Amino acid sequence: MCGIAGLLNLSGGVPEAELKQRVDLMTRQMAHRGPDADGHWRDGKNRCHLGHRRLSILDLSDAGRQPMLDASGRYAITFNGEIYNFLELRRALEQQGHRFKTRCDTEVLLAGYAQWGDKLFAQLDGMFALGLYDMETGRLTLARDRAGEKPLYYRRHNGLFGFASELSAIEVGMPEDLALSEEGLAQYFMLRYVPAPATIYAGVEKLEPGMLMLVEADGSTSLKRFFTYELDPDAGADDARFASLCDEVEQQLTVALKGRLNSDVPLGVFLSAGIDSTLSAALLTKRLKVPVKSFTIGFEGDNKSEHLDARKFAQVLGTEHREYVFAASDFEAIGRKVGTWQDEPNGDRSCVPTYLLSQFTRESVTVAISGDGGDELFCGYSRYFGYADKIKGELHQAPAQAIDLYFKHFLPVYDGAAVQQALPQGFAAFKRMLERFIPLFQYPGRSAVQALRQFDFFTYLPGAVLQKVDRMSMRHSLETRSPFFEPRLLDTSRHLATKLCRQQETGKLVLRAILKRYVPEELTRLPKRGFGMPPSVFINNAEAIGRELGFARERLAATRFFGERPGALDQLARVAGANINAAWAFIVLGQWSTARTVRI
Repeated sequence: MCGIAGLLNLSGGVPEAELKQRVDLMTRQMAHRGPDADGHWRDGKNRCHLGHRRLSILDLSDAGRQPMLDASGRYAITFNGEIYNFLELRRALEQQGHRFKTRCDTEVLLAGYAQWGDKLFAQLDGMFALGLYDMETGRLTLARDRAGEKPLYYRRHNGLFGFASELSAIEVGMPEDLALSEEGLAQYFMLRYVPAPATIYAGVEKLEPGMLMLVEADGSTSLKRFFTYELDPDAGADDARFASLCDEVEQQLTVALKGRLNSDVPLGVFLSAGIDSTLSAALLTKRLKVPVKSFTIGFEGDNKSEHLDARKFAQVLGTEHREYVFAASDFEAIGRKVGTWQDEPNGDRSCVPTYLLSQFTRESVTVAISGDGGDELFCGYSRYFGYADKIKGELHQAPAQAIDLYFKHFLPVYDGAAVQQALPQGFAAFKRMLERFIPLFQYPGRSAVQALRQFDFFTYLPGAVLQKVDRMSMRHSLETRSPFFEPRLLDTSRHLATKLCRQQETGKLVLRAILKRYVPEELTRLPKRGFGMPPSVFINNAEAIGRELGFARERLAATRFFGERPGALDQLARVAGANINAAWAFIVLGQWSTARTVRI
């Protein structure tokens, strides 16, 4: 896992020494993403500069350093991520006459692009964000993985085109005229995150998952999609189909896990009381016979804390288990700073425990298996079922109202009326963003559960969940890997029938049935619990929360954006305590604003 950065000198007006300095600043800003090496490459024509921070996972020798050139010297790449099927691709490329000098996946990406061009990306099983420069044509290709596990930001300004793994790198490499975006702020207050392609900054964008961006020699750009998660539910849901589906998913998960074990450094497993991570641990220990180190986090004084049940799973599976219990002192040490460690604000309450879990895990291993994606792919969120019960009539009859209902009742952060009053243009942009997804709710006969699964895959999963895991883990140079985004498993989940999503208030029927093969049945019936800080943390730290809300208001008032809009800040601060999601989102934004390297 690494950090990448690059600049294209589109106008030719920026001196080479300045470009190098800018890229060096960008990579230094992301040193936590890659503490093992810092690399820089330029094309010799003062057009393209690429930078890289390396966290060594495969081929720990200097042969794996980046940026890297292909054998012909035509292509240069800076790459963040892991390609789990790179050995399979390498064998196919060797049959085409390619020869390799390293044991790393980066060299395979270069040879694969030389052989197949843009068709390479649909063949990859992995998480990735990359910039690849063609010295013959002058084209820069940016690519981001299917689910959005790895981040990729870009900006075009004053004759430069820049990209990086983190927004903070754009801040230091292209700081001129950066300003907060009313659109991005409105989306943040409504969602607790800013979904792609928007960002918290005006004029800076995120590449959407499953997309390529091509920047041509003349500076023109185009977007191409190489993957989309389009649901096509299978109508067959009888007992025989269910049993065969469970067998199929179990086999695909096992294969995915086996590929994700490829590492030259120590590896462990995040183990919660949830189905997804427990199933991963079960398949590793019982099917693949791999000794597993498992890690979990709990909450002091919370009798529903996940670590109590995770301990039971660990005992049954025989993992080498370690746990950390979140205490009031952790809130003081971590909760009051977590926003300052984010390159783009994420108000998800689970950022704090994820940060602590990553810190705790990194003391023992460098790579951790996670269960991210299981809820979206196999119907794990209870809100799906509550929404399905509440919705009246067919979705396609009033799709816009169906989306509004979801946010108003099942994803409460800020009330839309308050955001609309404070940030009217931004709220209008938020509504336009939602309109993009109306087609998901327009299919006659499509169930509410299926519409929400696909909607969350495009929005909540990359924007909140995977962004949180990437940033909090990479603060400690810990790489996380999820088996649920393996391409064949993604395809299987696309055909999941609605009947196989839910039984009364229980979801993830397929995954639960597989887990039942490895642990006592009563453990598979445990209710799903969110990983965010529970209400007890807010109750136990009520005074600290109140102080942080006050601090956040002061900090945001000091920004250029809200300094020019004091009425908007007053309106947002007034309703910040409406619920714990809104309160925490406001606090995190205030913390984030103090850590910027530019005046916002």
